[in-house]
Amino acid sequence: MENPVILQTFYWEMNSNKYAENFPEEKDLWNLIDKRADSIAEAGFDYLWFPPANKGAGGIEDVGYGTYDLWDLGEFKQKGSIRTKYGTKEQLERAVENLHSKGLKLIYDAVLNHRLGADDKETVTLKDGSQADVWTKFDFPGRENKYSNLKLNWTHFDGVDWNERTRRAGEFLFQCKEWDDSYEDDYLMGADIDYDNQEIKAEVINWGKWIINQMDFDGFRLDASTHIDNEMIHDFIEEVTADTEKDLIFIGEAWVNSPKSLMDYLNIVDNKKLCAFDFPLRQSFVEMMKGNLDMRWYGGRGLVNQKDYKNRAVTFVENHDTDHESTNKYGIETIVYRKMQAYTYILMRRDGIPTVFWKDYYNYGLKDKIDKLISARKKFAYGDAFESETNDQKTYSYIRTGDEKHPGSGLVMMITQRENKELVEKTINTGKANTCYYDFTANVKEKVKTDSEGNGNFKVRGTAGEGYSVWVQLEK
Repeated sequence: MENPVILQTFYWEMNSNKYAENFPEEKDLWNLIDKRADSIAEAGFDYLWFPPANKGAGGIEDVGYGTYDLWDLGEFKQKGSIRTKYGTKEQLERAVENLHSKGLKLIYDAVLNHRLGADDKETVTLKDGSQADVWTKFDFPGRENKYSNLKLNWTHFDGVDWNERTRRAGEFLFQCKEWDDSYEDDYLMGADIDYDNQEIKAEVINWGKWIINQMDFDGFRLDASTHIDNEMIHDFIEEVTADTEKDLIFIGEAWVNSPKSLMDYLNIVDNKKLCAFDFPLRQSFVEMMKGNLDMRWYGGRGLVNQKDYKNRAVTFVENHDTDHESTNKYGIETIVYRKMQAYTYILMRRDGIPTVFWKDYYNYGLKDKIDKLISARKKFAYGDAFESETNDQKTYSYIRTGDEKHPGSGLVMMITQRENKELVEKTINTGKANTCYYDFTANVKEKVKTDSEGNGNFKVRGTAGEGYSVWVQLEK
């Protein structure tokens, strides 16, 4: 697959509040994606990242991260409804079949760290010897043993966040248990799954095989993967991969802003098939939004620019966690300025797999602009890559040389933080002498011709909204 691009197909507030009023078609997401299959494929996307399709504790209102029953994809009357927030299993299967017919691959968002919405509580002994009444019994009565007859109880968990007896919240570790060996603290929320328990570990791995082989997905996004036992992540990937001939993709959500920490995490899991979202690179987009990024060193930011890890980076600008109503309460800064510069960076780069966020694409009116960049990626973003020697603190240029396999390929990408409303001009060597270029984004109207040594005076507009250009060769 050449120059792949991922579309994240959901966001946190989908079909709620103002979004339900403004985008009523999103009420039935599986049907909507099915309906848009042709246009999504034509735009140049290769992967669709689906939300957790299983029944959550919140039933029809659950975004999917409050996992109740992994096996219920909108098929059983549980938690107040048959369908999930996004539709029924039948609608999901229909969408999957249609999307595959268009050549698209599908990524399932797997929430494997915890369970919520237990059917009953049990009395257990905690690590400190005290007694607690905890919600840890999952009987899944609506499913009636279809797909699996395993019922969960306290032995399948390390601990919980609520003691019914004392009416207290906190981290309650059970007696004879230890938190799993995860990269970050094992405990995150709800009833924390104990992956030292071989019964639940085998159950989850079998479910993963079912998602790939029966539901026909092509990989997983692993939610909160740094809170899950490292060996479990490794074994899940190994065993699910071994059970199919598909070339699967696995993307871990390791929310750390240090490339070194991200590389350390990937090394500890020790599975070359595991990729990771490039949170360190996104942090640079926050700096660029504020206008205080030193763009001279932009070629070294993020996981995507680290030797031996470049192709394990999944780059992104926003996702459901970084752009939602409560984001800023947690100190997360949403990128509301110079967003197209960020998309230009990830879509023109040689390394990494870029991800486009549904809200940006459909709800914020950026579809046409992003489509233009995806088209440039598919047509021109080939060959070797290097940074321009003329990069400065405010303006960054990146060159692709093109290759013989893609005639006419190669490009000069420019992004800037400047806001003087004038054209920023840089002399850049493309390696192609006496060649005419035009700005594929149309933000700059004039043409550029390189001299006998391949140098040209390329430009980018000094505004936040149009401060990005992708220069490509005029067709002869």
